[in-house]
Amino acid sequence: MVFGILEDRSLENVPGTGLLSDHGVVRGQEVNINEAKDLKHGTGRYAHVILIPQPSDDPRDPLNWPSWKKEACFWTLSFGTSLTGALSPLVSAGYVLLSKQFNVSVDDVTSSFGILLLGLGICMIVQNALAVKFGHRIVYLVSTFLMFISCIWCAASPSLASIRASRFFQGCGMSALQALVPSSLEQIYYVHERGSRSVIWNFAIMAGITLGPLLCSYVIQNLTWEFGFWFVSIALGIATVMVFFFVPETMFVRETTLPTSRAPTLDKSSMEKSLSDADVVAVERDPAQSPASYMSGLKIWHGTYSDERLWKIFLRPLPFILSPVTWFVFLTYGMQTVWLSLVPLCSATIFTLEYNFNAAQIGLTNLGGIVGIVLAMLVTGPLNDWGVVWISKRNRGIYEPEFRLVFMISMLFGVFGYVGWAVGNDHHMPWIGAVACITMLNFSMVVSGSAAVTYLLDTHRENALHILAVTNFAKNMVLYGSTFFANGMILDRGVKVSLLILGACQAFCWLASIPMYIFGKRVRAFIARHPRLFRDDGAPSSTRVFKEGEGGG
Repeated sequence: MVFGILEDRSLENVPGTGLLSDHGVVRGQEVNINEAKDLKHGTGRYAHVILIPQPSDDPRDPLNWPSWKKEACFWTLSFGTSLTGALSPLVSAGYVLLSKQFNVSVDDVTSSFGILLLGLGICMIVQNALAVKFGHRIVYLVSTFLMFISCIWCAASPSLASIRASRFFQGCGMSALQALVPSSLEQIYYVHERGSRSVIWNFAIMAGITLGPLLCSYVIQNLTWEFGFWFVSIALGIATVMVFFFVPETMFVRETTLPTSRAPTLDKSSMEKSLSDADVVAVERDPAQSPASYMSGLKIWHGTYSDERLWKIFLRPLPFILSPVTWFVFLTYGMQTVWLSLVPLCSATIFTLEYNFNAAQIGLTNLGGIVGIVLAMLVTGPLNDWGVVWISKRNRGIYEPEFRLVFMISMLFGVFGYVGWAVGNDHHMPWIGAVACITMLNFSMVVSGSAAVTYLLDTHRENALHILAVTNFAKNMVLYGSTFFANGMILDRGVKVSLLILGACQAFCWLASIPMYIFGKRVRAFIARHPRLFRDDGAPSSTRVFKEGEGGG
């Protein structure tokens, strides 16, 4: 037992465990850099970095795209992602006003606008299968156009029934930009380039969730709630045009490779992600090909990328339900998102009851979320990097992915946020205290969520997207079900009891990180011993490599 982590006796080398040295990851033994002389390296200040994954010689390979093309694609997807984040709670500040307009309860309004989550959850799994089969570009285009049309539909809706239908299709359109983007980043960026991109993309989602209701609250207060959707539809129209011109097909099938010996990774960020041996590959040298023209990249249809039947691709994520890591991510990342998402959905009720806020003032409470997100972004990277290195050095230089779970303790900030808000509300604390608690909730979500997802990548690697699809589906179903009674519970039981219930749920989910930390290494060994169950043979983007002298680690 090392720092409380139980050793596994079934495998000598458990995947994910790596030896940390002053120069980088050495996969269980010292390796001379000359052994990697045939592998491609980065340029400039990254000249010492072995490119992971290894790009092909085909200029059409997204890894070989010029920088401007990669940046245009990334920022377009980030812009679209921020809009999807804003759409979900867009008019949450006006739910009380809407309940009076339609002469229904606040829960009826919340569930009508929350049906978006039903479409989002269902289509997250569907679009994943479609993207594997037909490519990313056509899925992005259809999704953004569907959001654009359904947003106009919602703005022009005369009744709650029409709103429900339009919001369902909005959710279907949102799914690609909330679930498929990590796969595209994996295709166009090397491992040492993905960290900062992932942070920016996550920031885009959270910024949309917090800034969208804030800005829309002023629209609701001074105009009408419909104008909020009209304004967003303009931005979505721009995003659809940008996707057409700046997001070419990111799916690329790399050929299988020649056998290669073990290669070292000297990149520090790659080291701390403890990549599998299959991540470092040498690609067959194909005959020189001319780069695809810009106009040819605008084609919408590029054929199919997998010979596997669509229904098999659709069912591929199901076996991962048996992985303990799936349940861990669902509890600590998915369910924590549910509790946090209920805050803006119920903020109109809470701040109207306790502080008699109008729509604009309710929207301003989201500034607390922005502060929490920014603080978390500033400390998450350095804290994880420095902390994992510090612990590994005290473990004779050996890195265990479970070290990431130490930072799950940040979930307690969320517990303190809910409990502090409940107790403070009972003692009539000023509104700034409630906003400070919202700051703690968002800080907890970003730090612990980053640790949970990183741990998922360490354990399931290329199959992590399947688990995210399953957990996101379950999360959205729970959140959608909560919209039917969340505001009613606050009205019936009061703000204090409701917040204490959320605090207890947060604490229970945090407790899941303790057994995961202790038994995590045995869980990784269990996953490695059942490759038929926990693998993704059909992924066209995966390059399979057979290395000489490889062991289980």
